[in-house]
Amino acid sequence: MKKIFCLFLILTVHQLSGQNLDWWDALHDYPNAAGTDRDRYVSISPGYFGPNALRIPVLRNGKIDNELWSENTIEYHFGQGDNTLNHWSEFNIPLAKDKAVLYVQSIAWEYWEVTDEIRDERRMRSRSGIGWNTGDTSFGVILRIANEDKSRLPNITFRAHSKTTTGGNVSNARFTDASMFFWEATVSKTILKTDDSSLLLKGMLGFYTWQTNKNGLPNGSDFFQNDAGTYGVGIEWTKGKWFVASDVSGYHGYIENRDTPSAWRNQIQYRLGKHIALYSNFNVGLNSWGWQTVTIGYRHFFKTID
Repeated sequence: MKKIFCLFLILTVHQLSGQNLDWWDALHDYPNAAGTDRDRYVSISPGYFGPNALRIPVLRNGKIDNELWSENTIEYHFGQGDNTLNHWSEFNIPLAKDKAVLYVQSIAWEYWEVTDEIRDERRMRSRSGIGWNTGDTSFGVILRIANEDKSRLPNITFRAHSKTTTGGNVSNARFTDASMFFWEATVSKTILKTDDSSLLLKGMLGFYTWQTNKNGLPNGSDFFQNDAGTYGVGIEWTKGKWFVASDVSGYHGYIENRDTPSAWRNQIQYRLGKHIALYSNFNVGLNSWGWQTVTIGYRHFFKTID
């Protein structure tokens, strides 16, 4: 308990130490460059924020998951001057068997360390480059349009996703404190199937939109909104209690300020029994995405919806 209190005290001191902003004002020509609202100086773009602000949509598999489950993981993002550790949780709530599912995602906390170069490039106001904050809660609905087991069509689903503005610390370019939505369609097809295994190809296309800061600064924006096309292509394999998947996914904005992030994502899951599965993935950042990500956690399955 003493260690936790000391860590909290250190982080609080680090964050409060940046309250004298004379250094920041001189560095960023405040208020002449973009007015008196310091938050407007931050560039709301995936390439100038932390890894959890405008996350890349996860490529699903074109099916409806009929199990009620919760997932808790620890994520570590590292690379290019920004190291971030955070908790991630997700709840999968089937609404109708093989037809619809609701999911809720949340980041309860995030701890970060950035270099002085990254701090200044993002116009962050924490002089230490070290801090913590709470994250966003997001939710989405997936509807199944076609089922390969019941027709000649492949699996087809439609997803609508939105995030709330619960995430804080826009002053340090961690979470946007603004709206974000995406809509996408996923298509998949099983190309190999045996009694205890299957191999499935999958892909997605969609539309991603988020609110920006109109400031006209270098790496900033001349618009209040950025729109992007989303995409992804991948493969997944199941055999007995094992699940393995790999895909390349991303989105492509039109402002061209590091708004074209993509990543190569690799997942593995092993189901220990009826209720617990161990889960891990490793993401390799590609275009406009400066992090590699290691995730370790578990899923707890409560029941299957009949």
